[in-house]
Amino acid sequence: MGLILAISSFVHYKKLGRTRTGVYWAIGCIATCLLAMNGIMKVADAMDEHMKKEAFELLDERYEDRGDPNNESYKNLELVVNPEKIRSFTAYNFYVANFNKKYTYKGKIQITIRNKKDKKIFTHVTKSITIKPGEKKEIKNANYETWHPNYSWRWLGELKE
Repeated sequence: MGLILAISSFVHYKKLGRTRTGVYWAIGCIATCLLAMNGIMKVADAMDEHMKKEAFELLDERYEDRGDPNNESYKNLELVVNPEKIRSFTAYNFYVANFNKKYTYKGKIQITIRNKKDKKIFTHVTKSITIKPGEKKEIKNANYETWHPNYSWRWLGELKE
């Protein structure tokens, strides 16, 4: 778009015999479009970081409620699913944390998305992942055509020291 505007303005001012002004307008058009696109990308990145920060805070809260800090166990593994409605589909973002102090989790996670009446809508199994002790991370998301609020999960792997 910036290139089209730049060429158009240059050609317009060149016809008027003001080539130098056309060059300035062309450079201004390209710079303005680049700044606008970078601004949009920065806002999108900031929104993603905010969503990730909120998910990590929720992981901490759930660990405080359900975790077992005295033992190394599956109770110290947490998962949060954050559905994000996008025009024609919903992206289900998955965030995981390992609150164990010594044990690493290696395996897959089976996530079942449920509707408000707790009826199973679809099941997603992640690719094999490794979560080190104390690590929190975002894993690949799943897309589905509609938004549903509830979910359950099951760990399909093992904890190893």
